[in-house]
Order: sequence, then structure tokens, then C-alpha cells
Amino acid sequence: MYEEFNRRVAEALESSEKLESMRAAFRSVIEKQQQNEERFPDLDERRERLRRVREECVGNAGLLDEAIGNLETNRFRVLRAKDASEAVRMVVDEMGDERLLVKSKTNLSKEIGLAAGLEAVGIELVETDIGDRIIQLSGEPTAHPTCPCAQLDRYDIARVLSEHLGREVDTDPNALIREIRDELVPLIERARIGLTGANAIAAAEGAVVLIHNEGNLDLVSQRPGKLIILAAPEKLYPNIEEAVNMAKLETYYATGQPVTSFMRVIGGPSKTADIEKELFYGIHGPSEVVIILVDNGRSELLADARMREALMCIGCGACLLRCPVYDVVGPMYGSPGHLGGVGVCADSCIPTPVTDPAQTVKLAASLEAGLPLCTTCAICTENCPVSVDVPRLIEELRARSTAGGLLPLEEHTPLISSIRNYANPWMQPRARRDRWSKDLDLKPRGETATGQAVFFAGCSLSYLEPGVPAAAVRMLRAVGIEPLYLGNEERCCGSPLLRLGEVELSEQLARENIELMKASGAHSVVALCPGCLKSLREYRQRFPEFDLDVRHISEILADAVADGRLKLKAPGDLAGMTLAYHDPCHLGRGCGIFEEPRKVLGAIEGLHVVEMERNRLAAACCGSGGGVKTAFSELSREIGRKRASMAREAGADAIVTICPWCEQNLSDHIPTFDLISLASDSL
Repeated sequence: MYEEFNRRVAEALESSEKLESMRAAFRSVIEKQQQNEERFPDLDERRERLRRVREECVGNAGLLDEAIGNLETNRFRVLRAKDASEAVRMVVDEMGDERLLVKSKTNLSKEIGLAAGLEAVGIELVETDIGDRIIQLSGEPTAHPTCPCAQLDRYDIARVLSEHLGREVDTDPNALIREIRDELVPLIERARIGLTGANAIAAAEGAVVLIHNEGNLDLVSQRPGKLIILAAPEKLYPNIEEAVNMAKLETYYATGQPVTSFMRVIGGPSKTADIEKELFYGIHGPSEVVIILVDNGRSELLADARMREALMCIGCGACLLRCPVYDVVGPMYGSPGHLGGVGVCADSCIPTPVTDPAQTVKLAASLEAGLPLCTTCAICTENCPVSVDVPRLIEELRARSTAGGLLPLEEHTPLISSIRNYANPWMQPRARRDRWSKDLDLKPRGETATGQAVFFAGCSLSYLEPGVPAAAVRMLRAVGIEPLYLGNEERCCGSPLLRLGEVELSEQLARENIELMKASGAHSVVALCPGCLKSLREYRQRFPEFDLDVRHISEILADAVADGRLKLKAPGDLAGMTLAYHDPCHLGRGCGIFEEPRKVLGAIEGLHVVEMERNRLAAACCGSGGGVKTAFSELSREIGRKRASMAREAGADAIVTICPWCEQNLSDHIPTFDLISLASDSL
């Protein structure tokens, strides 16, 4: 399995340049979001409202029963499919003798393999969405939920259509759309049955809410015989008002537009009571509407408190727009119907014991979908209108895969073994951990009750860049802080293990570190590496006995800059340089520390500091986190190259950061300085 997966990753890297059209389309969506943001002055409130409603509705069995009851009262016929094969069989049964089915957009159909299932029994399925039709004809994978063929440019599409129609087709986009439309309209008019998805099910009204731009959904849903609606239970909302709030956010995050072209509410089959107030059905639309609610593992997923959040996703695809992995490898990251990291989580796990064969199969599927590729940078969560915590879900799946024997990857085994044997990932003896501090006369325990801080140097800096922790101690002393230091007793913080799924060993190291830090007499901890900082702050959430305040060194130095205790001037060889600060993911999005490093860098006289286009919450990942650099070095390198290019585009000569992993990966492409070392040299 791993050989095949690695082959697919390698192929995706080799053909990465073919995704430039997709990247351009994604940039266009982001630009539209920025242009239209002012038209959503209450965007944060709408997001919070949507999150709250999703938490109340997803998995709410009582509300689902109410919705089904009201739908049936409105003459919908509601069917429940336990899995993909049953859902496909139900569609086949509903087709009867009809051999043509026209379909508007539904990503659920891709999840259940509807096209292949219908083809197997001789039913022609015609995609009527322009992008989906192009994908259907080309055989290419879907690149985005609302822009399926984003990876194809006009010349690719013209070639596909020319082959399909048997004649040369003009490459002008208007001509391409006209060719597709001219072929689709007669097919739609000939069909008696249409199929669509559902953006929302409004429980109180017993109605289905759908949004679209092209108008094809209206045509498909008006087929005279029957309308089939594929829906998943997590599409549930309490009422139309909340469904409309979701629809506005889905439109904005999917396309950048403030409103979709069409919003359709279906409350039952077409009907009239114009003659003697008797109801007659099937007037100008379908006489029958059938909803197929597809479970396909969702019930088990909803029952799992740690994984149910995966189904909070509303399918807008905003998480893909800035995902560093998806940007490089495209649709190979994810699974049919659910792309990217959230797709890995939503489609590829069910919460049964890892010894259960079904769970092993699902976990293997999550690996196949790209579970090892996530850098855990959390840009997806930042861009998500529901704030789905994809990195946490990824880490949970990695932990389950490790417990089930499917992980770690071979490339990660030496790192894990080294931490187990030497308490560091670099196969270095414990006795060498404190060599950087030999001339600094640091004490392991406090001698007074004045609230001293213990300095946590971390593995990478202690062993690979010993000058950085030494510089950090000099900086702390320069602002009047005499830190304690655990020396060779300091263990790995456990961050690499948590990202890779090695929970048990991570917790063992955490407890040992906690015991040592509390025994030191310190009242707080000063961390240097962002990965260590995030991990140590997580100690407080996971271990009630750990009550020490954890601060990053940049927070302390920024305070000293603000009150005048710290004055800095660039050394002569750096004076006049233009530098850009890179936000490490664990420090920025992970711990909310953005301004403090900038205040320290900005305090160094003689430097010119610029901002990259993507900074702070929107900062791009360097590509080395989550075990990606260790197992997929070329992927990590390409992500790092893209980040370095952003610095050059901003006019920077070099990057300044404060993370050893970021520094290591970015320095392959552009000169990269550590902020603390730079500040120490500027004293």
C-alpha cells in the first residue's frame, strides 16, 4: 500500500505544473472574497451562528425524525440508504424503465460511485453542470466542489470537447460554454427524471434548499416524471432561515461572491389547487420527489465524540484554496466527493475498535486518501466558515492508525525510536543535550521563591543549532531574567510524536517533563521553539497537575522593547538589508503570537522590514511540519520554495523566522535568519 501511495505522490509532484490553472482559479476566488468582504460586515457573527447551529443539528436524531415527518407530510418520499451500494441500487430502482438520468451538482454522488453504478446497468448519466460535464468527458479528477475542472485551461477543455464531438472546437471560453450548453439542452429536455444534491434540509418546513449559479438545477429539477434528491443527514438545519445563512456563507467561501445566482426551495412535488381547491400534482414539474438519505458510515462517525466534527463541513471547498499540500499535489489529496484534509477525515474513518476489520479497512482508506500528507498548519481551519479543526482530526486518525499497526511510515520509525531511546529525534546521546549551556552557569533549580522561569530549549535547537538557545539566554539576561534550565534532564516535548500519532510515548515524556519542571521550583516556563511552545501549552489541557504559565521568548522580549529595557542595532554586515518575517504555523495560528516577534524585529535599528502578501493568520506554511519533511522531502521542499518566492516578491533579501524547522526548510531557497540570534547579535 505504501509503495503505491508513494508512487502517486511522486506522480503528483512531477505533474504539479499542470495545476497552474487550478491555482489561478483559487487565487481568483480569494481575490473575490477580499473584494466582497465589506459586503459582509457581520461575517464573524454569521460564522459563529453557523457553527452553533451545526453543533446543534449534526447528529441530532430527534431533529432528523422531525424533518423526515415534515418532508413526508409535504409528499416527499423519503428513503434511507445504509451505504453507498444501497444508495446506488435505490437510484436504479427509482429509474424504472428510464435509461437517461440528467444530474445537477452533488458531490455525494461521487462519494457513492453513482456514475459507475448506473453505467453498469445501462443507464446513461449526464452531468449538466458545466464543470462536472467537462470532468465527465475528460476523466480528470474533480479539483474543487464548486469549480470541478479548475485544473484544466481553455485549451485542455477545447481538446476534450473536440475529441468528444468529433470536430475542432474553438478555444474561446464563450464558444466552449456554448458548445457544452447546446449539447446538454436537448438531453435535459428528453429526460423524464432528474437528480440533484441538497445544500440543506430545513426540518421545520420539511423543505430542501439548493443553491446554484448556472440555472441547470432548475431545468433538472423540473423533469416531468420524477426528481431524485441525494442528501446526507448532516445537511440538516432547524429551519429555512438558518439554511439561508449557511447558503450565503457557502456561496461566499466557495466562490467569493456575496450571493448565488439562484436559490431554490423545494417543498414537495409541483401542485395546484386552483380548481375547486382540490390538490393536483405534477403540473409544471415532477409529480414525484424522492429523497435518498445516505448514511455510508456517518452514523458510526457521529457516535464518536472525537471525530464527529468531520461532518460539520458544509462542502464549500474554502479549505483547499490555501492548503500548502493541495496547492502542490492537487486532487490526489483527499477522497471522492470530499477533497483535501477534511476529506481524509470525513470519508475515511468509522469509530469502531481498531482491532475490528472494518476499522482497519477505513483507516487504510484514510492513508490512501493522504493522511500522512497534512503538515498540520491549520490554514484550513482558519479559512473554514465553520472552523472545523482538521489538524486535530488528522492527529486523531494518525493515533488510531498507529494503534492499529498501519503507522508509522517507515521514514518516521528512526525518529520515533530515537525519541524513545534518547529523548530527542536526532539520535544524539542525552549527555550532549546541554553542551550549548556549559559556559552559561545555568541553575537547574530555583534558590528563592521569586517566581523564576525555567527555560525550555527543545531538541532541535539544543542539538542542531546550539547557538540559538545560548543567544536566548543572553537575551533573557539582557532584560533582567535569570532562567533555570533542566540540562540533560530535559526531554523532547512530545510535539513530533503527537503529530505522528504516537500518543502513549508523547504522554510519557510530557509527564516526565512536568515532574522535572515542577521540581525546579519555577513558576513559569519560557519556550523557544514554536512546536515546543504549542506542546507545552497543550500540557495544561491534558494534565491538570501542570499549572505553570507557558510563555514564548518573543512575548518577553516584546515587553522589554515596549518599556525601553531592550535597545537593538543591526550588526554592520546586515545593516540596510530588507527582511521579511515568516510566521511559524505553531507559533502564529497555533498559539496566537503574531505581533511580538515583529516588535522585536522592528526594534533592530538599521533593518528594513517588509510583509509578505500572506502573513499572520493567512501566513503560508513552510512545508516541514506534521512529519512531511521527514517522509516526503520533495513535497516539503516544493512548499518551502513557494514560501521563499513570496518573500522575494515582497522585495526581501532574506527571511527572518523563529522556528528551527521553518529555518531549515526555507534556507534551502533563500537566506534565512533566526530572530533570537539576530537580536542577540544586535545587542
